[in-house]
Amino acid sequence: MKRYKLFTAFALAATILGASAPMAQPDKSQLVVGQLQFLTNFHPLIQVNNTKRLQVNYGLMPLTAFNPDGENICVLCKELPSIENGAAKFVDNADGTKGMAVTFTLLDELKWGDGEPVTSKDVAFTLKMANDPNIGFSPFNPWTRATTVEIIDDQTFTLHLPEVTPSYASWDHILPEHIEGPVFTENPDSDSYVKQTRYNTDPTNAGLWNGPYLLKEYQIGTRLTWEPNPHWPGDKPKLDKITLSYRNNSSALVQNLLSGEIDAVPVSPGGISFSQMLDVRKQRGDQLAYHTTPGTNLERIAVNLDNPILKDKKVREALLLGIDREAITTVLFDGQQSVADGLLSDRSSFYNNDIEAYAFDPEKAGTLLAEAGWKPGSDGICTNDNGDRLALELATTAGNQTREQIALIIQDQLKNICVEIKPSFVPLQEYNGDLSRRREFSGLIMSSIRFSPSTSPAIALATDRIPTADNSWVGNNFSGYSDPEMDKALEEFSEALSPAAQKDAWAKIQSIFSQDLPMLPLYFYAEAYVSTPDLKDFRMNTYDPLMIWAKEWRRE
Repeated sequence: MKRYKLFTAFALAATILGASAPMAQPDKSQLVVGQLQFLTNFHPLIQVNNTKRLQVNYGLMPLTAFNPDGENICVLCKELPSIENGAAKFVDNADGTKGMAVTFTLLDELKWGDGEPVTSKDVAFTLKMANDPNIGFSPFNPWTRATTVEIIDDQTFTLHLPEVTPSYASWDHILPEHIEGPVFTENPDSDSYVKQTRYNTDPTNAGLWNGPYLLKEYQIGTRLTWEPNPHWPGDKPKLDKITLSYRNNSSALVQNLLSGEIDAVPVSPGGISFSQMLDVRKQRGDQLAYHTTPGTNLERIAVNLDNPILKDKKVREALLLGIDREAITTVLFDGQQSVADGLLSDRSSFYNNDIEAYAFDPEKAGTLLAEAGWKPGSDGICTNDNGDRLALELATTAGNQTREQIALIIQDQLKNICVEIKPSFVPLQEYNGDLSRRREFSGLIMSSIRFSPSTSPAIALATDRIPTADNSWVGNNFSGYSDPEMDKALEEFSEALSPAAQKDAWAKIQSIFSQDLPMLPLYFYAEAYVSTPDLKDFRMNTYDPLMIWAKEWRRE
C-alpha cells in the first residue's frame, strides 16, 4: 500500500463515508441511478462502448441478447433462429462458397415510442446504413455480416450472410427508418450524420425508442429520465421512472448513495470504483445491497505498434512482466478481480489452459529490455544507443478513479524496470473519438473490451479491424496489430459452428495472442452494482447490459 501511495484515496473515501447524512425515505415507484461520464453521442450503433450500452439500453432493445443465465434469447423477435428449427439454413453462393439465410419474425404489436410499428423495413434500413462505407457502425454483433435482407412481410425477414458464422443468431439494435431515414439521406457521411442524427439532436423524440422505457428528459451533463413506453407489447415496467443522475466524480456518487439522493450506482465503468464499493460494504454494509457476479470484461492496455519502441515484442513482454497485476487486484479489489493472462477468463468454456502466463518478474523484464538495447541511464530511466529515453504515455478515461489509480500504480511499478510512464487522463468523448478510434495516442491506452459468445475476437485483432479512414474508423484493433497467422485463425473461428470447432479456433487465437502480446491484459471486471436493499429482481448479467431487463426491476 505504501509503495502505491493509495492512502490518500482511501482516507478521502473514509471521510466521505463518515460524514454522510441519514438516508432519505424513498419513493418506491422511482429509481435514481448515479452515473459518471455523460455521453455526448447517444447513437446506439456508432462509437459504442460499455458505458454507452449501460445508458441507452433502457429504451432501445437489441434484436437478441444473452440473458443472465448466459443463454442467447430473442428480445424483439418471437423465436431464436437455429439450424435445428430450420430458421437458419446453409446456402450455396454463386462462387461456390457457403453462406447462410437466417429468418426472424418480430414480436406482434412491436412499436416505436411514437406508435409507429417496428417493421422489416426498419431492419432493411439499418442494414443499408451498416453496409454504407461512409458510415461506421461499431462491430459488437455487426449488421455487416449480412449483405442483403429479404422482406417477407412487415414482421418477417431473412438476412443473407455471404459466410457461415457461429454468431448468425445474435444481432444488435434496429434503427427507426421513419425518423433516421431522412437524416441519413441528407447526411450521407459519418461526420455530418453523427452531428445530425436525432439521437443527438432530439433524443427525447419518442420515435427513437422501442423498449419498455422512453427517454422523457435530457439535460446535458445532469440527468436522463426514462418513463414507461405505452406502446411496449411485453410485460410493463414495474417502475414509473428511472432517472440517471450524473456526478463529476465517484466520491460524490458514494456520498449521494449513502445520503439517499441516489438509489443505485454501477461499479465501474461509469460509476464508483470497486475499492469504493468495498469501503462502503465494510462501513455501511447493512444499509445497502451488493449485486456482484464474476465478469468477462477484460481491462487491457492497447499498445501503438506504429511506435518503434512498442513494435519490439521484447519491450511489450518486459512491460507486462514489470506490472504486478496480482498486487493491483489485491490492493484495489481485495483480490476479487481475477488477473487476466489472456483474452478470456478461465470461467469461459473456450479458455486455453496452455497459454503462457506472464507472472510478475522484474528481473526478467530488465533482461529483456537489455536484449532490446535499453540500458538504465543516470536518472534511472533506460536509454538506447541513440540516446532515446524509454518513455511512454499511458492514456485512460478521466474521472474513472480505478483507472486513474491503476495508471499511477503502473507508473510506479515500471519505473523500477527503468521505464518512464506518463499518465494522461482524457475526457470520455475525446478518448472514444480521435484518441482511440483514430489511433492518435502515441504509446499506451487503457480501456476494457468484452468477448461475448457471439462476438468475434476479430473486432480487436483482425487486420481489417484496424480503424482507418477507409473503414470509417470502425474497429477496436487500436494497437494496429496485423498478423497473417492470427487473421487465418480468426477466419477459422468465423466458420466454426460446433462448440468443439469454436473451442479449437479460440485456442489458436489465445495462443497466438500470448506469443505476440498486441495488448497487455490486466484483469477481468467482476460485474457489480450497489443499491438500496428494497430493489428486487435486479439480476446481474455477464455479457449484455442488465438494463435490457430493467422492466423487471421493482422496489418493495
